[in-house]
Amino acid sequence: MPDQVAETSEEQKAPGSLWQNAKFQLAMLVVLYLVLRLPWVFTLPVTEAPDESNHYWVCEFLTTHLRLPSGQEVLSAGGPAEYGSLPQFGYLPNSLLCLFGNADARPLLARLGSVVAGLPTLFAAYFIGKEIFPLSRFKILAMPLLIVLHPQLIFTQSYTNTDATTVSLASVSICIIVRAIKHGLSINASLLLGFLLGWMALSKHTGLSIVPALGIGVLAATLGRGEAVATALKKIAAAGLVFCATCGWWFVRNYYEFNGDILGSRTMYETWSKILPRKNGAIVHPWPEVHQFGWWRFVFFDFFGLFGYMNRYVYRPAYIVYFIYVIAAIAGWARCLFSPKSVGPKADRMIWLIFLLCPLLNLAAMITATMLKVTGPHGRYLFPSIVAIDALIIAGLFRLGDKFGKWATIVLLALHLAVSLGSWAVYYGPLAR
Repeated sequence: MPDQVAETSEEQKAPGSLWQNAKFQLAMLVVLYLVLRLPWVFTLPVTEAPDESNHYWVCEFLTTHLRLPSGQEVLSAGGPAEYGSLPQFGYLPNSLLCLFGNADARPLLARLGSVVAGLPTLFAAYFIGKEIFPLSRFKILAMPLLIVLHPQLIFTQSYTNTDATTVSLASVSICIIVRAIKHGLSINASLLLGFLLGWMALSKHTGLSIVPALGIGVLAATLGRGEAVATALKKIAAAGLVFCATCGWWFVRNYYEFNGDILGSRTMYETWSKILPRKNGAIVHPWPEVHQFGWWRFVFFDFFGLFGYMNRYVYRPAYIVYFIYVIAAIAGWARCLFSPKSVGPKADRMIWLIFLLCPLLNLAAMITATMLKVTGPHGRYLFPSIVAIDALIIAGLFRLGDKFGKWATIVLLALHLAVSLGSWAVYYGPLAR
């Protein structure tokens, strides 16, 4: 049965309390979010945070010069400025906080910028949960809790990078699409969506991969709801024009600053490739081929938890349990193939389709980048779709039965917490050697 119908009447009739107050719940989630991330911020060595020194070069440049680095400045700086040709506006939260400190305090402030930048992801997950699981307080809270407790996300949101900003912009954009499909898309929401997607494009290329899925969402929220063609086209055009105006200029600028390198990825690769080993004159890349099992295994590990410079693994049996969860969720959704109407009304089916498209497009972009030898497999590149992935997991588990789904989700949350706390304690906390 649809999620809206499957919930028990007892949950709907439960008496109100402070713990059921939305503002109180969000406040407690924010506290837990900070409690889990701040220890990583203060103890994680720079050498254990992937490419943080390269990220910090861009952040420091933005802070001290209050402008983007030119192509010549990036090329002159060499290796440290490796990411200078890539989108820089994901560092805005980091750089804004750095403005409040001196040179000695900025590295820490830049990390705190990532913590702050990740908060909207939590709020987006909460409000998405309210839209897709309106009759289940448990599922509504499970959505942001999976975000708060996710081991690899904690790690990623605890050092200087553009991932935290990109994931938040993607998550809020997905939230807008979900609400629009269910309630309609206003012109103001169209303008906001176009701006957020444009900013996301200026933050990290991984975010760009989900834009087509969200574009389908805009169509579903306008023409799909039976709006007049003229009205729908106004909203579609508003989102598209604001998106292009927000980010289009940057790609034109990159074309001229970096000799036709519109994305900046070729310049980045050329700088980075200078330090890679060579065999018979050919570059030896540090990742397996897409057709090899190791590529897919690394994506899986890196999505759930892989710390240090991608060399600090979680207790191996935990990966097996995570894999079982993914298979169970897929099995739950597979049951819908025999009963498509169980997914719910047309609007709900479209939302779930978009949730599925987001990680698939993320994955397709990662495969393409690997085949073009721009980058290798990284599970965190799927994080722009993390709210969609979490929603799919929760719903898939509950489609195997309400009781099973509830206890399975509780155990998954406990596993996330255990991996997060245990990994920090063993690698960077009181048990570190």
